[in-house]
Amino acid sequence: MELDVVTMGEVMGTIRLRGDFGVGNEAGITMSGAEGNVAIALARLKHNVQWVGTLGNDTFGEGILRTLRGERVYVDFVERSPVQTGLLVVRGMGSEAKRVDYHRKCSAGSLFSPEQIERAIAAKPKIVHITGITPSLSETARKATLAMATKAKEAGILVSFDINYRSRLWSREEATPVLQEIAHLADIVIGGTEEYEILSTHADPIKGMDATLRHGAKQAVWKTDNLARVMTSEGLFECPNKKVRVVDPIGAGDAFVSGYLSGFLDGLDPVARLRRAHIMGGILVASDGDWEALPLRRELETLESLPGNAWESGEVLR
Repeated sequence: MELDVVTMGEVMGTIRLRGDFGVGNEAGITMSGAEGNVAIALARLKHNVQWVGTLGNDTFGEGILRTLRGERVYVDFVERSPVQTGLLVVRGMGSEAKRVDYHRKCSAGSLFSPEQIERAIAAKPKIVHITGITPSLSETARKATLAMATKAKEAGILVSFDINYRSRLWSREEATPVLQEIAHLADIVIGGTEEYEILSTHADPIKGMDATLRHGAKQAVWKTDNLARVMTSEGLFECPNKKVRVVDPIGAGDAFVSGYLSGFLDGLDPVARLRRAHIMGGILVASDGDWEALPLRRELETLESLPGNAWESGEVLR
């Protein structure tokens, strides 16, 4: 099997409360985590994907492993631990799902072994995808993320880096030097305005993207709710987003990243990659959940074949 992508990070058990906590209130059980979301999205688009991570020997760990296998994500490099699987509690459903409680300190997902990284690199994927979330989890996770990026670079494997700064997990002062170090190892860097400012100190994202290329990246992708741009050695390309009715915004960034990487793997031009990224994000936010509504390849191809604005609906930009 030719491996397209390896993703590395934490996947957590997730409880979605329909409102604030109350005895007898309804809740949904699922899983979430940026790198797992990306892995599932790419697998549904018929790319071969391995997820690298650690799960607890508990009910959530078993459920996550079973779900990933069911989604055709390869889990050969997953390790199990007596430490508990991380937990995410989302209070409120749909467009009200804005309050998130993390229970991931000292979780299984913050643990990585050198053997996992060595096996992932030895598998020779086309792309190693990492995010700025993983190094925020623990010193072990920080070292593992840098090791994965460094070894991938040395092996000639493309490194994709979604900056994905989370202020709930670490301060900007703590995050900045770590994110900069990882970005300098990456070939593809993806982020928003604030994240490029963290990398480059430039408030103007165009200047931030240019600085990112000067530090070694081949592609710098900038995304907002209504526009995305990618800067390469060939120039600056942009693609506006379409209007969609937002049901649940959580996971939109991961869907965008998945669409961009899928387009790159399929050999699409820069604008077509951005368009696919927008479509993936638009589909996801139109339903509940971080990943459940992600499209299959045939569904994506149907939308991509529609002319102009034919796939847009609603009045709210994601």
